[in-house]
Amino acid sequence: MSRRRFWASTCAAILALLSLLACYAGNRVQQLLAEQHAELDWQRLSLSWRGVRFSDVSLTRRQDSELQLQADQVQLDWLASEAPRYRLQVQVQGLRADWQAPQAQQDSPDTDDPARPLRDLLAALPWLPRQISVREMAAQLPCASGRCTLDGHLTLQRLDDALQVQLQLLRAGHSATLQAQLQGLDSAPDSSRQLQMSMRLDDQPQLDLRSDLRPQADAAMRWSGDLEVAPLPDLAWVSTWLSEWLPAAGPQLPSTPQQAGVSAQWQLQLPDEARQLDALLTAPGWLRIDARLPQPWPLPGVGPISGALALDLRNTGGRWQAYQAHGELQLDSRDAAWLQNVPAGLRPEQLQLGIAPMDSATDDELALRLTLAAQGPLELQADATLGLRQAAEDWALDVGQLQLDARSKRLTLAGSRLDDLHLNLNLSGHATAQQWQFSLGRDTRLAVQRLRVDELDLQHVQATLDGIDLSGTPGSTRLSGPLALRARRLQYPPLQAQGWQWQGRLDASEASQALDGALLADSGLSMALNLRNQADKLSLAARLDELFLRAGNPLAQTLANWPGLLTLDNGRIQGDATLRLAKGKPLALLANLNGRNLAGIYDRSTFGGVDAQAQLRVNGDRLRLELANLSAKQIDPGIPLGPLHLQASYQASLRQPLAGTLEHRRAELGILGGSLSLAPASWALDKPSQLLPLRLAGLDLQALFRVYPAEGLEGNGLIDGSLPLRIGQGISVEQGRIEARAPGGQLRFHSPRIRAMGQANPGMKLVTDALEDFHYDLLDGSVDYTTSGTLQLGLRLHGQNPAIEQGRPINFNINLQEDVPSLLASLQLTDKVNDIIQQRIQRWMRQRVPQEPKE
Repeated sequence: MSRRRFWASTCAAILALLSLLACYAGNRVQQLLAEQHAELDWQRLSLSWRGVRFSDVSLTRRQDSELQLQADQVQLDWLASEAPRYRLQVQVQGLRADWQAPQAQQDSPDTDDPARPLRDLLAALPWLPRQISVREMAAQLPCASGRCTLDGHLTLQRLDDALQVQLQLLRAGHSATLQAQLQGLDSAPDSSRQLQMSMRLDDQPQLDLRSDLRPQADAAMRWSGDLEVAPLPDLAWVSTWLSEWLPAAGPQLPSTPQQAGVSAQWQLQLPDEARQLDALLTAPGWLRIDARLPQPWPLPGVGPISGALALDLRNTGGRWQAYQAHGELQLDSRDAAWLQNVPAGLRPEQLQLGIAPMDSATDDELALRLTLAAQGPLELQADATLGLRQAAEDWALDVGQLQLDARSKRLTLAGSRLDDLHLNLNLSGHATAQQWQFSLGRDTRLAVQRLRVDELDLQHVQATLDGIDLSGTPGSTRLSGPLALRARRLQYPPLQAQGWQWQGRLDASEASQALDGALLADSGLSMALNLRNQADKLSLAARLDELFLRAGNPLAQTLANWPGLLTLDNGRIQGDATLRLAKGKPLALLANLNGRNLAGIYDRSTFGGVDAQAQLRVNGDRLRLELANLSAKQIDPGIPLGPLHLQASYQASLRQPLAGTLEHRRAELGILGGSLSLAPASWALDKPSQLLPLRLAGLDLQALFRVYPAEGLEGNGLIDGSLPLRIGQGISVEQGRIEARAPGGQLRFHSPRIRAMGQANPGMKLVTDALEDFHYDLLDGSVDYTTSGTLQLGLRLHGQNPAIEQGRPINFNINLQEDVPSLLASLQLTDKVNDIIQQRIQRWMRQRVPQEPKE
C-alpha cells in the first residue's frame, strides 16, 4: 500500500471516529436537555480538530421558570494539550437572554439560607468548562419596573484551584467592571479560601475587597478581610440604574455622594455549623469602619451631610457593641423634613457634631465625648461625656455631664412670642431600656428677655431649674423638683406693672401635672398656689396670705382697677379661691374674701370698724356674689353715721355681669340716733334707674342740731319718715315725707343776729320770740333732694311758747334749702380731718366755683 493511500485511510478513520463521537455527544446532549426540560437548536455547525462551532443557537428551558437563550455564535474548543483533556473552553458571541422568574419565588423568596446560591455554584464548578467567554451579552430580567436589561461582557476562567471572574456591564455610555478571584476550590471543605475582588466604574478604581477564610484548631473558621471604597466621582447614573431594580414602594435612592470613601477591616470566628445569616451576625470578632464624606451628601429625610466617622465594633457575647468612635460630621438642616414641626426659632441651619473617644472605665463600655454646635435661628453649643454599656439583653447609658448653651433671637410658640431666649443646661444621669433617671444640675436656667401672650407682657423672665429630676419607664415619664420663676416686670391690663416671682415644686407626668408654691409681687402681695391637672380636669387653689393694712395695702399697689378714691390703712384681709375646669363640664369658681376691723377713706368720707364676708361663685355662665355680712361701726362723710349692717346677694350672667339681680335681706344705717333701712327686696340692675324706699326711724333732733352749723339752735324730738331714693344718673329723693314722733318735742333758737332783726321788724319779733322756747306737737313736711346736691325741706310746725300770750297755739310754715355737699364739706373743714380728705375737699370746692369769663 502506498503512503498516500495509508494517510487517506487514516484520515478517513479519524473522521469516522470523530463523526461517531459527535453523534454520540449529540445524542448525549439531547438526553441531558430532555432531562432538564430544555430545547436546543442551531442553524449551522462546523467541526474542526480544535472543536465545534454553532451558529444561530437557541436554547429554551421550561421548568418552574422560563429561560430563553439566543447566541449568534458558540465556539466549543477542547484543549488537548492540557489535563484533564476533556475540559472545554466556551466562547459565546452575541448572547441574548430572557428569564422569567417562577411566581412562587417572586412571592416568597427563599431567605433562610443566603449562602445557598454560592454553595450551588461551587458544587457545579467541577463540571464547568475551563473558560467561558461571553461577548456582547444582553439579558432581560425581572425588576421593580417590570423588565430590565443588562448589557455587557463576561469571562469565567478556572485555573487549578482558583476561579477568576470578570464581568463588565454597560449602560448609556457608562461601564461597571467587576473582577474577582476565588482560591481554594479544590481544597477540602474545611480548608482555607481567599477571595479578591475589585470594581471599576467608568475605568476608575472604586472598590477593593480581600477576604480570607481559614480553619482553626477548634473546628471553627476565622474570617478576616478588608474593604476599601475609593472616593466617588459624580455618579448619578449609578443611583438611577440601581433604582430601577428597587420596589416601586421602596425608598428612592439618594444621589451618589461625591468624593466619598469607606474602608473596613474585620475578623470573625465562625462556627462550623454557621449557615444562617443570624449566626453570621452573632459570630464573635471585631469590625473597624472608617467613612469619609468630604462633600455634602443629601441623605433622604435628614439633609446634606458631610464629614468623617471612624467606628470600632466587637462582638464578645452574641451582640455587636461599639467600643471606640471618632468623627466630625456636618449637617445642613435648613430644609430638613425632620425639623418641619419644630418652631422656626428653634430650627438650626447648620449642625456640627464632634465625636472623640475617652478612656473606658471597663472593657465593655464605650466612652465618648460629644460636642455639638448649631448656627442659624438657634445658636447652640453642647458638650457631653457619655458611657454606653451593652449586655446580652440590655444596654445602659451614663451621662457623666451634659452642658448645653442655646440661644434664639425670636420664637413664636402656641400664640406666644419670645424674644432673646437663652437656655443654660447642666444634666447628668443614666438610662436603660427599662428606666431612666436624669437630674438638672447647678446653674440650669432659662431666660427670656421678653415674653408676650395676648395682653400679657413679661420682661426679663428667668426660670431656675436646679435640682429637677427627670425619670421614667417605657410609657411613663415623670418630671419633679424645685422650680423658681421670676419676671422683673409683668404688664397685664387688670394689674399694675411690677415684678413677680413664683417659687415652689413641680411634679408632672403624662397622666397628671402639679405645681405647689408661693406667688409674690414686688408690692408685697403674696399667696399660696396649688395647680392640678389630671385626666382632662384642671383645678387651681389660691390662698391669699393675710394682709395687715397698717403696714400698707399691697392690693392697691397690685390691682390696676383698685378704686382711686379708696384708701385702707387699718385692719386685716384674707381670701382664698378655687377654680375647676373639666372636659364636658362648665367652669366652676369659688372665691372667699374676709375683712376685719377695716378702716380708711372713701372719697371724702372716713370709715372704721368694717367687717366683711363675701363669697363669689361662678358656675358656667352664671355668677353669684354673696355678701353674708357687711358691717361698719362708723362712717363719717361730714356727719357721723353708723352702725351699718348689710346682707345681700347678686346674680348675673358672665356675658352681662352688670345687668343682674340684686337681692338684699338686711340694709340698715344708723343716722343721728336713728336709722335708715330698706325692707328686703330684689332689684333688676338692667333698668336705667332704681327706686329705693328708704325708711327713716328715730332721728334725734338733739343729735342733728349738734352737728348742724346753725348758731343757737337746739331742740329735741324723734323724726320718722319715708325717703324714696332714686339711683340712676345720680342720687335724688322725690316727694319724701318726715314727721315728728308723738308727743312732739321742743325747739330753741337763741341767735343775737336774729333777735336784732326782730327788734327792727315788729312782724319778725313774734317769730323770734316764739322760737326761743317752742313746744311743738306737730312737725311734718316734704323732702326733696336733687342730683345736684340741693336739699329742699317744706316744714309745717304747730305748737306754742308758754311765755307768749299764755301759750297761744302758733303755726309755722318753713321752707329750707341747703347745698348738702357744701354743707358736709364745711362741716369737715371745721374739724381736724385727714390731709387726704382736706385736699379732696379743696379740689372739689375749686371745681364748683364758676370760672369768670375772660375779658
